[in-house]
Amino acid sequence: MRVLITGATGFLGTALARRLLDEGDEVRVLARSRSKAAPLVARGAELIEGDVTDAAAVRAAVAGVAVVYHLAGKLYVSGVPASEYQRIHVEGTRTMLAACRAQRGLTRFVHCGTTGVLGATGATPAAEVAPYAPTNAYEATKRDAEVLVREEAWNGFPAVIVRPGLVYGPGDLHLLGFFKAIQRRLFRPIGRETVWFHPIYVDDMIEAFVRCGSDPRAVGECFHIAGREPVTIDTLAATIAGALDVPPPRGHIPLPAARAVATACDALPARLRQSAPLTSSRLDFLTHSRVYSVAKARERLDFSADTPLAVGIGRAADWYRAEGYLPPARVSEAPQALARS
Repeated sequence: MRVLITGATGFLGTALARRLLDEGDEVRVLARSRSKAAPLVARGAELIEGDVTDAAAVRAAVAGVAVVYHLAGKLYVSGVPASEYQRIHVEGTRTMLAACRAQRGLTRFVHCGTTGVLGATGATPAAEVAPYAPTNAYEATKRDAEVLVREEAWNGFPAVIVRPGLVYGPGDLHLLGFFKAIQRRLFRPIGRETVWFHPIYVDDMIEAFVRCGSDPRAVGECFHIAGREPVTIDTLAATIAGALDVPPPRGHIPLPAARAVATACDALPARLRQSAPLTSSRLDFLTHSRVYSVAKARERLDFSADTPLAVGIGRAADWYRAEGYLPPARVSEAPQALARS
């Protein structure tokens, strides 16, 4: 089967492309950077150079494909203009849909959204029908892109919306700072309220994408894809600490003190803000629960995430070390690393 992946040089796109190439699919990728796409090309992928807003490149990319995995996007970074998220998420999706509508033989358009369109959920898992409540430009433009896809699906277009939870594992750099802070024993939970996250290991996430691209029951649907159960931030931090062979974090940072630090860091220039210990966006992430019902994916797609948290976190830690992002494991950790392999 011939498939197209946008965003193939990113964390999820790379993992999906490798999976499909290993299974023998003809994989085409739309990417702006030939150098970043080179590892996938070396494995057999076909490259179309261009941006998701470039109509000519998009038409060339979708020609003759059966399934499109639209994963192109830009993660939230403080200081990036809202117009850039609008361009990539909304206009890029609009351009993709226009080209795909004219493509005969297209059987599926799998759109990668985000559970973030629902904002903070509280401790009660949110279902796919929960109202939109975005909290920043990234989430708002992902919502707008999702609305475009929904409108096409209502008119018979074979679209599926996939909303990933907190994806982690080898290849991810989004949570690297969290791992580093725990390893250096700098992280403490903020405030006294219990905060819940809903992580999913990357291989499980990719399995869900593949099912949404092939299972006829997925057409016209929206799915939350996350781990079997949410975990508290304390549990997540302790699990990371265990994988890094350091003591779990103890104590808490008072919320007023954290707010003061975040406010001060927000005032830094953009180039310094990325390495700041805390910003308002990170404070929001660390102090609000975001959990989701995964019942629909289980019932419609027979999907549930199989990788235990400790196993996935261990593999992520091993990858960070192998790539030089974290110091090598001490000798005492070797048996643990072998057990995870």
